[in-house]
Amino acid sequence: MPRPGFNKHALFSPMLGLALAGLVAGCADAPRPAASAPPDDATLLHTGDTVTITVFGQPQLTGEQVIDDHGEVSVLLAGRAKLAGLTPTAAEGALRDRLGRGGIVVSPSVSVIVTHHLPVYVVGEVAKPGSYDWQGDLSAINAVALAGGYTYRAKQSGLRVIRHGDASHTELAAEQSTVIEPGDTVIVPERWF
Repeated sequence: MPRPGFNKHALFSPMLGLALAGLVAGCADAPRPAASAPPDDATLLHTGDTVTITVFGQPQLTGEQVIDDHGEVSVLLAGRAKLAGLTPTAAEGALRDRLGRGGIVVSPSVSVIVTHHLPVYVVGEVAKPGSYDWQGDLSAINAVALAGGYTYRAKQSGLRVIRHGDASHTELAAEQSTVIEPGDTVIVPERWF
């Protein structure tokens, strides 16, 4: 038997409103972590980069190679050498040490030059989604410009970036000024209103 003066419908209506508000709030976009700045040295070598390795006075050791999925290249007499994550200068030193070990090459002089970086990918609400050659000091807005600019449906304040090498493919919140590295993916979302 209901208590006198108790209206179960009066209690139910505010509770239903709170439950619906919570449900709607849960459906909203969850905030994404912000894209952190990439390493200070934008010249780091990455898997997929093409490098020209020159060992002066040793034409048989000189050539162009792509850094493989393990971050390595194979150099005659030096074997496999990990270059990904190094600057070209550090890579030169690593190869010089490997070639100089045991007198394989006497006082080797090595040069490592990046001839082609991984591309940058721009997807979503841009005029021409696709892959574009990475250029030094590339920001998210520059990447969007390479892809022909925003479409009329683009949510310009909602840029996201997936960093190259992130196995989880985490989408990070980005600003137009966020620095883009070789292999990164810039995502331009669609606005709903």
